[in-house]
Amino acid sequence: MRTLAGRQHGVVARRQVIPLGASRSAWRARSRSPGWELITANVLRLVGSPVTLAQRCMIAVLDVAPQAYVSRQSAAALWGIPGFRVERVHVTRTRSASSAQSPVAVVHESRFLPGRHGTVRDGISVTTVERTIFDLAGCVHPERVERALDNALRQQIVSLEPLRRVTVELLARGRKGSRLMRQLLAARGSGYVPTGSGLEADFLALLVAAGIELPEGQVDLGADGWIGRVDFYYRHLRLVIEIDSVTFHSTKLDCDADARRDEAMRSAGFAVLRITEPELRHHPDAVVARVRAALAVHPDASGPASGRRNDHIRGQNPRGQRETPTGVAG
Repeated sequence: MRTLAGRQHGVVARRQVIPLGASRSAWRARSRSPGWELITANVLRLVGSPVTLAQRCMIAVLDVAPQAYVSRQSAAALWGIPGFRVERVHVTRTRSASSAQSPVAVVHESRFLPGRHGTVRDGISVTTVERTIFDLAGCVHPERVERALDNALRQQIVSLEPLRRVTVELLARGRKGSRLMRQLLAARGSGYVPTGSGLEADFLALLVAAGIELPEGQVDLGADGWIGRVDFYYRHLRLVIEIDSVTFHSTKLDCDADARRDEAMRSAGFAVLRITEPELRHHPDAVVARVRAALAVHPDASGPASGRRNDHIRGQNPRGQRETPTGVAG
């Protein structure tokens, strides 16, 4: 039993160690064995095993199982999608006659939960990233869903075509969140490149609110060679805008690396404007003024965000092009 617990984050289920038909007293006797702790009526925990997110999710699935998956916000956290914390584990199971709940999970039931919508991560049954994102569309704020989708795309744990297939399956059943998923996928063509972070999404929202033309996002720049992928780029001005988070751009090493890259871009003929996280968070009006000043050198740069460059509203570079001082290199 300890070997099994070692493969399952320190926990085992009653059905795994007690033969079907065994009495409750046999399970209670097993639960009183030295070194074991009864977590629920169905799950034992090995005393001393680390209490982790993975263990909590495993306990919830084993308690609700069979045919149950960690889902919704909990699945997003388990997949490592930023922005989701787990207070109580959400689990989705196929709808059945039983309506039993769990003391360690928020239990949801679904009439449509085919096996292909579930998988195993770190030994834990969990909804696929595609199903997870669709489920989020029905239970959290649309902006959080959009950010989760872009983060998953950026982390390369999901791609658009499998997500579209799952969405089509669920649209046909009128699932909650269908309208939002249809909108999010319609806005993302085959060449879509997601913004690199939540800060970048906030920057784009600030430009939209100010009526400023939107730049392309996540563009590879280089002259004789590749310099790097930049956060935002105004092609007609050869203007690069970088959004510097405190996490990745505050140490001396980070600042030195940024300075070297800026010098390489300026030597190649690009202008560079850096905006820090504190500026964006606490001085948005100043950020707008800085961007307006940079764009003012070009007479066509003051149009509204809904104007001629709306194809870049999501930060995409549709052809995956690389920019050089003399034009675009394929």
